[in-house]
Amino acid sequence: MTSGLSMRSLMLLLFLALAAPLWAAQDVPVKITSDTMTYTQAGDQVVFKGSVYVIRQDIELWSDVLTVLLEKRESTENATQSVADDQGSIKKIIARGNVRIKADNGRSGTCGKATFEADKDLLTMEENPVLMEGANKIQGEVIKLFIKENRSEVLGGKGRVEAIFNTKGDAKGLGQ
Repeated sequence: MTSGLSMRSLMLLLFLALAAPLWAAQDVPVKITSDTMTYTQAGDQVVFKGSVYVIRQDIELWSDVLTVLLEKRESTENATQSVADDQGSIKKIIARGNVRIKADNGRSGTCGKATFEADKDLLTMEENPVLMEGANKIQGEVIKLFIKENRSEVLGGKGRVEAIFNTKGDAKGLGQ
């Protein structure tokens, strides 16, 4: 691979990462920093490793590893087309290891693995996922956030779903 082609591939890759529909937003810059970044053309993926930090206008994400899987576009068999031109949009983003998510309005979450599927606008949190909003907390085996629909599902799996909702102390309870 020539250095010109490598640079074009890297520039395209960075452009895709910055323009990613991460968290269902368009035209909002996404900045990703890490200790290392590896692009694999054959696997159509980019892997960020070591103290990964992602920031987008209203959300932050931290993880040990972040993998971006790319859609491969249909080839037009154009002889002048570079390999970088075959790269399409982002298919999936997977954050692994010590995943922490922080959003506006005091919302946050932690888990061992978070997967964003762009075509479904679905964020799936696994491996001890916990979501918090202020003092309210919910946890289960798997938490699914359907972003466009503004709804979530919490699955208990082997354990049960646990939710803690805080109410005002002066509110009368049942039987009072």
